[in-house]
Formats: sequence, structure tokens, C-alpha cells
Amino acid sequence: MKNYVKFFGGALAAVSCACLFGACAEAVREGERDFSAYTLSDVVMTQKGVNTYDFEFSADCAGENAKVYFTENDRIKNGDTPVEVESKESGGLVRYSFTRDLQLSEEYYLWVVGGDKEVMLPVTAPSMFPAMETRLAGGAIFHFNYTAGVSWSSFCDPDGKAVYAGDNDVFDETAAVVEEGIAITSGNTIIPAAKFDGAKYYYSVTTAKNGLLTIISSPVTLSEEVFGKFTDISATLDGASLKVSVKTEGISEKLQLVVKSGAGDEIYSVNPEWKNGGATFKFDCTLLLKNDLWYDLALAYKGAIVCDVPKTFNGKDIVGNYFSTVEGIDYCLTEWKPDGAPDEEYALKLYFKHNLTRYADEFCSGYLVTLDDSLTLTVRAELKDGVRPPVLALTGGDEVKLVSAEGVADGNGYVYSLDISSALTNEGQWYDIRFFFGDVYAELLKDSCISYGDFSKTYISGEKKVTFCEWNGILKITFTV
Repeated sequence: MKNYVKFFGGALAAVSCACLFGACAEAVREGERDFSAYTLSDVVMTQKGVNTYDFEFSADCAGENAKVYFTENDRIKNGDTPVEVESKESGGLVRYSFTRDLQLSEEYYLWVVGGDKEVMLPVTAPSMFPAMETRLAGGAIFHFNYTAGVSWSSFCDPDGKAVYAGDNDVFDETAAVVEEGIAITSGNTIIPAAKFDGAKYYYSVTTAKNGLLTIISSPVTLSEEVFGKFTDISATLDGASLKVSVKTEGISEKLQLVVKSGAGDEIYSVNPEWKNGGATFKFDCTLLLKNDLWYDLALAYKGAIVCDVPKTFNGKDIVGNYFSTVEGIDYCLTEWKPDGAPDEEYALKLYFKHNLTRYADEFCSGYLVTLDDSLTLTVRAELKDGVRPPVLALTGGDEVKLVSAEGVADGNGYVYSLDISSALTNEGQWYDIRFFFGDVYAELLKDSCISYGDFSKTYISGEKKVTFCEWNGILKITFTV
């Protein structure tokens, strides 16, 4: 039997859940079985990972052959099987324990069933990602980080939030309250310098169901201390798979990648493959449900958020490939930071979209782009059989042709010569280079059509400094003065 933890703020009341949730026995009608309810007490959920919880509770079924069920429905179906539990009888009660991976922000039902007695307790799996950071004024800020995917009142009494601190990375008898009576609407709480000890582990402790249920978070330490143990981070899109690799010093387990929507109604946790002191996470992007939604990418240690996956680490871009297309769907990495924040705070986001874009590779067997200081854009294209020659045009983010040119046939295809000097009017704007096949336009892919030297060169014409650029693999052009 594993050690269980009682809520140290006082004994939790034993409650008959059948009465609490509307299953109180009424007068038995003829033909119905005589029904009475078990009583549950001291129910504890302890977070062991982003979506992994230990459950412990007591029931007054000592000496009876009762079974425990944990279901996603408010009734037990024929296909449901009892949970494998550890149990121990003491003082007329049975103390049960088991571990489950849960879909966060969902409601589950805990049952004890035996003979003519049963009890059921609805349990909401909170999507919480606790984190903590130091304050310039001293002490720390503890972030509860409940997402918006579920009402807090479903797993928290009105003043049922508290922060505890303990000596160990498991919630045990050393844990003592630091702040309590925190309002349900508070997203964080300040731990003053006089109460803060950076050597301790901190926990969100939440009571629910009028004190019947206690929810204990993963152990939280200062995010910057854990982040400081990372020595390298890299990320890349490989087809429909996102790969994130982290090298660490002093961390060898309990690290996870978290992919989640801002509303908290989609949360995925990814366990790593460890090799040579490094962790590699592989996430199947086809699991994402919402088109064009930016998903957060974060690293969690022992279930607590350490950091968003940064765009840069130790001064270098961590991304090997920002963009891939699989079966008509684009998978993309992009970057975001709060307004006014320094560039070092750029974090990566992940999204997908249905690919309605046409690419020049679909129509051309080969094409080459060059530019000179007179700002004449030259494109040589070899068209696939049956393809009519397109028009080359420069556009400014829509389908309006700012300047355009017809191709001139030569022995190997068509040559386009386009003076773009008059079209470059807005400094810093990214202009599109496109082939127009009638009403259909096709993007030019940078890796298919331009050398590294030409792409990285600066072309100077008068006061304009013109450079090529790339967005999701597509060739663009811009200028500064």
C-alpha cells in the first residue's frame, strides 16, 4: 500500500456521496431492490505529470467484496472493468489507491460498487500547469495556471485554493501552508520574501466538493533554476511530426513537452526518448483539431511548466525547419512575444492549415531566379508537358499585379525579365514573386529556385537596399533605405 496524504488543514469530512449527488434512497417501491450507499471520505488527487494523477480515498466497505470503477460516463456500462487498486483496511474503512492518465478538463466518475451498495463521485480533471518565478521585490509569484477549458468551480471551493511548501518533491508530512484562503478567481498569489525559501518545493492545494476532495499539484520550483539546467534546445518539423530535443545537466527524467490550446480544451503531453543525456520529443501534428489556431509549446518538469519553447537559445535560432506539407495540409512553426517584450522572449507556436496554395513546382520541371542592382528580376522556367506559359508578376500580399511580364521562349523553356524598381514603394513590406496561370497563381519555393549566395546578397539601387526573404519556404522580396 502506498503512503497516502491527508489534507493538513484539518480532517476532511466523511460525506455520503449518494446523498450529496442526489442518490439518497427513497421509500422502496415493490419489486425494487433495497439500496443503501457507501460513504467516501478523504479523497485526494495528486498530480504526477501533466495529465497523470494518483487517486487515494477511503470507503466504509471494510470486510465487503467491493470493486472500484473509474468511468467517463455517469453510469457503469457492461464493457467497463474494475480498476486495479491497492487497498488496506483500517478502522472500519478501506483506503484505496490507483493511478490514471486523464484527458484534462474532462469529467470522470469514481465508483465503489459491491452487493446492494454503491457510491459515485463526479471528478473533474483540472488542466493546471503551475509555475513560479522570483520577484524583484523579493519572494516569488506562484502561478496556478488553470486553463479556460473548464469552470474552476467544478474543482475548487470558493476559497479553496492554497499554496504549500515542503522539503521533498513529493507532497508529504513536511508540507506546510504558505498562503491559504485564496479566491477562486485569483490566477496567482504572491509569496512574500519572509515566507519564501527557494530550496523548498511548492504545491497548489485545492479543495472541492465542500472539502471532500483535495487536489495537489506537481512540485513547483523556480522555473529559471530548471531552465538553467538546459544546455541546448532544437526543434524541427519533419513531415507531420514535430521534434523537439533538449540537452540537460542534472535532469534525467520527468521532463515533458506540452502542446495545448489557449482555451485548454486541447492538451497533449509528450514523454521523451532519452539518449546520451538528451531528451527527444516527437509529437504527431495530425492530432491537432483546429485549423489556423496557434498552439502553445511548453516544457514541463514533474508536471509543472518550466518555460515556453523559445525561438532562440544561447543566441541561435533553434528551428531547423519551420514548415512542411503533408497530404494537402501545411504544418507550421511560428513565433510570438508580448507587445514591447525583447526579442529574447519570442516563443514558438504550432499550427496547421489546409493548403490551398499552388506552387510553381506543380507546373515547372525547373526554374531559376536571379536579381541585379538595376532591380531587374530574371526567371528562367522549364514548364511541364501541356502547361501553357504563365505571366510573372510582383504582388503586395494580394492578387493585384504591381508589375508583370510575359515569358520569351528559348531552347529550354521561357525567360522572364521584370523591372521591379517602380513596384517597391513601401519600405519593409514583403512582396510576392508569383507565376499567374490565368486566374490561378503559384508561389515560387525558395529552395527550388535560388542559390544561397543570391538569396543572402543585398542588391543596392540608389537609396534602396533590396534583399530576398522567405516565409514558410516561399520566396519573397523586400527593401530598406
